[in-house]
Amino acid sequence: MAAWLAIWTVQWNSEEYAVYEAVIREAFSGEDVSCYLILDTTQPAGRFGISNFHSEKLGLSLTMRASYAVMNSLHFRIAPRFNLPHPFRMVSQDELDRVYGRDKTDSPNVTRLKALLQESWGVITLSRVGFDLGGKHAVVYAQLTYCGLCGEGTYLYLSKETGAWHVVGRAGTWIS
Repeated sequence: MAAWLAIWTVQWNSEEYAVYEAVIREAFSGEDVSCYLILDTTQPAGRFGISNFHSEKLGLSLTMRASYAVMNSLHFRIAPRFNLPHPFRMVSQDELDRVYGRDKTDSPNVTRLKALLQESWGVITLSRVGFDLGGKHAVVYAQLTYCGLCGEGTYLYLSKETGAWHVVGRAGTWIS
């Protein structure tokens, strides 16, 4: 049982990318966006799943909460295989630290990344996706940060309708 749970946790489900694409399209797109920057590693909002407050606000089932908690027990690399309306670039935390962190550096790569940050709304960070047992509803934590100090974090509840995922609920965690 433990081995099956471990394999299930690390295995990527193609539906996760469909959920990610819906999140980016519906929550982080607009007229002013010409490209997306996406953190290349998953980052859940908390270590122990979704809070009772956010779960109640979104109407999450216990199985969906458990799925989210298990899927987000570890950080994972996100492969760059998105079908989005604009070009995208995966960025690492190390690259962002060179732009915003204590170890800021000036280099051609940092200059290019700063230019991309101005073309986008900021860096999109995603958690792994928690699904209900029927695979028709999903929850994901997503945040958008710009300049390292401003942005928002939110849980997004999605529903699969006529074969496509759509954001149908939001529960914000922070905004700056």
